[in-house]
Amino acid sequence: MKVKAWSGTLAAVGVLALAVGACGSSSSSTSSAASSASSSASSSATSTAAAAPAPSVAFSGLETTVPSSYPQPKSKHLTLAYLNPEGSSNEFLTILGESMKLETQKLGGTYVEKDAEGDVNAQVSQFDQLIAQKVNGIAVFALDPKSLAPDVERAKKAGIHLVTIDFNFTDTSAAGLQGYESQVWQGRDMAAYLTAQEMAKLVGSGASVGTIDFAIKVPSIVFSIDQDVAWAKKFGLKIAGNASNPSDDIAGGEKAYSAARSQGITGLALAGENGGSDALGAIKAGRETFTIKLDDPSMGKSFAWGLYDLSEGVKIPTTIKAGPPVLVNKDNVDSIVPWETQLKQEYPGS
Repeated sequence: MKVKAWSGTLAAVGVLALAVGACGSSSSSTSSAASSASSSASSSATSTAAAAPAPSVAFSGLETTVPSSYPQPKSKHLTLAYLNPEGSSNEFLTILGESMKLETQKLGGTYVEKDAEGDVNAQVSQFDQLIAQKVNGIAVFALDPKSLAPDVERAKKAGIHLVTIDFNFTDTSAAGLQGYESQVWQGRDMAAYLTAQEMAKLVGSGASVGTIDFAIKVPSIVFSIDQDVAWAKKFGLKIAGNASNPSDDIAGGEKAYSAARSQGITGLALAGENGGSDALGAIKAGRETFTIKLDDPSMGKSFAWGLYDLSEGVKIPTTIKAGPPVLVNKDNVDSIVPWETQLKQEYPGS
């Protein structure tokens, strides 16, 4: 089964639309607002008409209960691997792998990466290869968690440590990870909260919200859409409906976005929940109103730390979260450090 780049988009139905995606985008932003919506990992659209003030809502949930880092590990030589679901065409996943690589090398280890290019069967085969190579640990970003379950059991029996990302959003116990020793949360709940909060400020309480998701039900996207809707309701926004992007690319996003244009809605503001270079560029160019920038580099670093700790027998949390998401708009976009620059600052000479 071939799965295109992981992203989800939302477009305006009625007055406002929220948006969300799992990882990143496989395409660069273009000159049209609709293309900007689909090229960033998640997007939103809203009218800027005056409306009733939005209620004040405090952030709460499981993300507030988990730590933001593993214990700092000791340096030694290990061979660590990253199962990348679709790295070559996806900035988010590429940066995640690069940060894990740089941190592994900093700790004295060797880094191996396998890119499934969106193919579930290829990822299963690559997992088999890593087990045969007897690597010390694997960071797994699964295209289809169920398909990898047999390999997870095999890796455990072989003594290979496993960490993953966004595996379970409701159960942070070891039982909830089904064989993985720990998971890293991207911070999708906080991202959804910040998106709904900012959109509510723009349009006020009572605005209608329509969503656009990805036709393939990738867990991170499903969770993000659910939380976008949940937080939107808490901020007094109304849910009008949902449309799906069947191809997870600009063309598919434009088809979904046409629902708003066909209703004659103009003056839309667009937003996203990823914060890649395409989103930052779109904000600078005036094609996107704001984005929620996830701390992508911290996720790869955490993969390395978690696997190193496990190799030393260090007890680690079953769930940690990435660095805090950041709201980026026209007022602060020029001061925001892109992911690639973050890596260069943390790993000089890389």
